[in-house]
This record gives sequence, structure tokens and C-alpha cells, in this order.
Amino acid sequence: MLQLGPALSVKGGVSAVERMIVDSIGQTVELHHIATTVDGAFWRKLRAFMGSILALHRALRQDRKLLVHIHFASRGSTLRKMILASMTLRAGRPLVLHAHGGAFDEFFDGLPAFLQRLLQRTFARADRLIVLSTQWRDFYIRRLGVTSSKVSILNNPTVLPRRVPERRGRDRVQFLFLGRIGEQKGVFDILAAFASLPDELRRRARLVFAGDGDAAALIARAGEHARAIELHSWVDAEQRNALLAASDVFLLPSYREGLPMALLEAMAFGLPVITTNVGGIPDVVTDGREGALIEPGDVPALQTAMRRLIEDESLRIELGERARQRAKQFDVSHFSAELARIYGTVLG
Repeated sequence: MLQLGPALSVKGGVSAVERMIVDSIGQTVELHHIATTVDGAFWRKLRAFMGSILALHRALRQDRKLLVHIHFASRGSTLRKMILASMTLRAGRPLVLHAHGGAFDEFFDGLPAFLQRLLQRTFARADRLIVLSTQWRDFYIRRLGVTSSKVSILNNPTVLPRRVPERRGRDRVQFLFLGRIGEQKGVFDILAAFASLPDELRRRARLVFAGDGDAAALIARAGEHARAIELHSWVDAEQRNALLAASDVFLLPSYREGLPMALLEAMAFGLPVITTNVGGIPDVVTDGREGALIEPGDVPALQTAMRRLIEDESLRIELGERARQRAKQFDVSHFSAELARIYGTVLG
């Protein structure tokens, strides 16, 4: 099996999924990963993509059974991957496309008609399309004309820690955000909601942000509340796990999403979540059960949810326990078994 997508070292959710596939499926099939992009300057990215074309070309010429699994998001990622998909289809090899990201619909609707038709033809010829949620399944069937029998919903996986820390009796409630710092992830809504809390509740809470993006804008907008903020750049898995263990509530009030890995990781660590009903999130989180599910941009609702979880320790613990139970359904063992079944169906 050939897996094509970002280098395994690239920061982000797609690479995290790829690494889990390598670690799980890679134990039962001969798997080779071909990096289509890397972190760094434009010329490094270009060189990586040209290298992926050559590597795929060589593999497709080999006289052996082969399945090609291509990960894509939107914008340039999609357009580049369609070149690789077309090469695979011309060679008559089985093709699995794996959709990530939360903005493909906006990207597709903004394309010229001829590019939309090109994508529709490519998707129609693929053997299988993997999507992250029911909402995305319906979109690809409706807008790209993909046959429903060719679409498989495969939620992103997570790894459950063996145990979660005891969170009762903590002096302050730590709210954690993991991801790209910017408007689309609702970061500045978090600041607005925190600033509108009563003084007494703000003194009982702190905000921790970790990720790349516009950190300078975050600090500038925090103003007088900057002292209550802890800011980290992109963290590795060990640092991420330490932050999850030290935190009490996870925040992700995004405007667009696929199915965020950070959300599943937080739930696996037993954190209640405050998030939005976009993308695949409603497939995972039920309002009032694992946390709070609000509308994107609804700062008053975000403030209310934060206030409740500062004030009510028992509620925080209860929602966190339910979140962990829900996360068990997305354990990587279930993911790898379903992915293997999809491969088997494609290969007949």
C-alpha cells in the first residue's frame, strides 16, 4: 500500500492520522509513505511534491499488487493530489481518497466550472472516498456526485491513555486550546468570553493556548487579561499530553472543522469540551453530555459554558468522564480494523 500525504513530521492533524495508519496498518501490510509536502520554505515544498510524482511513477510501473491511499484537504492540497490521483487512475490501480480539513466546501464552490468538473470526474472514478462525518458524506454525494456506495465514514482515531489524572480540588480551572491560533479556530472568541466573566470567576481560571499561528495578535487582544494567559508554540506529543493532563476543560470554538484530532485527544484524557456544531464535531459531541456544543461566534453562549464549568466541579468531572467513554469508540484499534476492511473491499 502506498500512502501519499504530508511528511509524517509535518505539524497538523493529517500527519497525525498518517502516523497512526503507519503504526497500526503498517503491521499487517507492506506500507510505504510518500511525502507530498514538508514544513519549510516554498522551494522545499515544491521539491517534495516533485519527488512524490517521481516516486509514485516508479511504484505504478512495478508489476505487483498495489493500492494507493491519498490524503487531501483543500485548496492547493486538493489540486496537487488530483495530479497524483490521475496518475493512479491512468495506471489502472485501485485508488482510495481520504478527505480532511474543514473548508473543502468553500474551496470547491469558489472554483471555476471547468475545475469543478475535473474534480467531479476524478472523484467519480476513485474506488473509495473516506470522509470524517455524516455531514461531509452528504456534501460529497450532493455536490461532487460521488456514488453513495463508494463513500465510507471513518472518524479520526485517538490513543487513550491508560489513566487520567485526578482533577478534583484544584485551585484554578485551566482551559486549554490546542491548534492554529487565529480567527477561524475561535481563539479571539475565547478571549472575549473570558473578558466578560465576572472578576471573581476570572481569578479562578486561566487560559492556556498551544499552537502555531498569530500569537502576537492573541497577546495584543488579551490586553489587561494577558497575565491570565499561558502561551506555547507548537508542542510535541509528550508536551501535548502534559498540557492535557494539567488542564480541566478543552476549548475549540471553531468556525470550520473536519474532525479535529485535538478534540478527540482531549476527550481521551477525560476533559469536558466546549466546542461548536461544525463539520464532524456533532457526530462526536452531544450538548450536555460530553460538554457544551454552541454555534460558531456565539460569545455569550461560550461565556455561559465557561462560567458553568468554573463554578461546578462535579459537572466538570461528570462531563469529562463521559467524554472519555465516548473517546473509547474512536480508539485507534477500531480505526485500523475499519480501514483494513475498506482496503479489503476495494481490493475485492
